[in-house]
Amino acid sequence: MRLPPSLLQRLRDASWPVVALVVALFLGVQFFRGEAVAPGFGWVLLLFFGMTLGFVALAGWTAGGE
Repeated sequence: MRLPPSLLQRLRDASWPVVALVVALFLGVQFFRGEAVAPGFGWVLLLFFGMTLGFVALAGWTAGGE
């Protein structure tokens, strides 16, 4: 799932509930795509992307990102 640059530009200026909704939608899509590959693989993808996005959010928070 690749997001177009215009959507990414709008997400940069969006409020946190909108960003959280987009992230939840992204994780949900990845979960169902993983479950289509093999039972239980959706959970692996969900944990991987969840940890990755969590680390990116933590890095942005500690860097004082706007």
